[in-house]
Amino acid sequence: MTGISVLVTEAVHEDALALLRDAGCDLRQAGPELEPADALLVRVRPVHGDAPGKFRLIAKHGVGVDNIDTQAAAAAGVAVMNTPGANAGAVAEQALMLMLALARDLPAQQAAAHAGAAPPRVAGLEGRRLLVVGYGASGARLAQHGRALGMAVTVLSRRPETVRAAGFAATDDLDAALTETDVLSLHCPLTPQTAGLISAPQLARLPKGALVVNCARGGLVDGDALAAALVSGHLGGAGLDVTDPEPLPAGHALRAAPGLILTPHAAAMSEGAFRRMGMMAAQNILDHFAGRPDPAHVVLPAAG
Repeated sequence: MTGISVLVTEAVHEDALALLRDAGCDLRQAGPELEPADALLVRVRPVHGDAPGKFRLIAKHGVGVDNIDTQAAAAAGVAVMNTPGANAGAVAEQALMLMLALARDLPAQQAAAHAGAAPPRVAGLEGRRLLVVGYGASGARLAQHGRALGMAVTVLSRRPETVRAAGFAATDDLDAALTETDVLSLHCPLTPQTAGLISAPQLARLPKGALVVNCARGGLVDGDALAAALVSGHLGGAGLDVTDPEPLPAGHALRAAPGLILTPHAAAMSEGAFRRMGMMAAQNILDHFAGRPDPAHVVLPAAG
């Protein structure tokens, strides 16, 4: 791999960088403008316009490639690879944490403890109806967590046979499923088809007091509509690890909404997941230039 130049946009686990250095790659840190290189190793930085054409390979540190202009990459014959499954456990953990914090009203419990007051009565999760939207690696993991907690789990998926084989109820009708959902958790990619998937009409279909959790992509949820549903009291709470825009501007309606728990796009940042994503992305670079890319990691193949 001597002579392969790799432009790195953001922090990556040192073991991943060492893997590339040991293979003879020339690592460079990206500046304000993306400079041409053989490969781009990118986490969340946008790669739009003419930027994809500056590389032979774009290696995504993560799963979602919505920050990469894949149409431009395809037009330029640039390969795109990602790291499926590397952060699934961590994302499911974050979603579960937010579900529990909302259902057990952690903020109110903390306030009561500090004030020496009586504990609040909380809804909990046992026996409640969980709708998991998307049955990729993190969605499948969260469905298992929900079942272990005694929840009634339904999954919205394009692969209902896989969902049912795992012992979960499956649906392809989001609107109908929302009317029977106490906790909604999103685990699908952001695409033109899923942008704004949860907006005012969908939130209105949820029963009063329902909880909304999003650890996928901020653009799946209409933030203004979510804020309005929280302010009105229709929703019992929301837990967001992702928002649109990100981070939220100081004056955004969600920042003042009651019942919101906000985390800083931290789901994939556990030590184990961060290392796995970095190592997989680095290996993708080595495998691509060795002519043996893992087909399961190829989002776009190289031209020709």
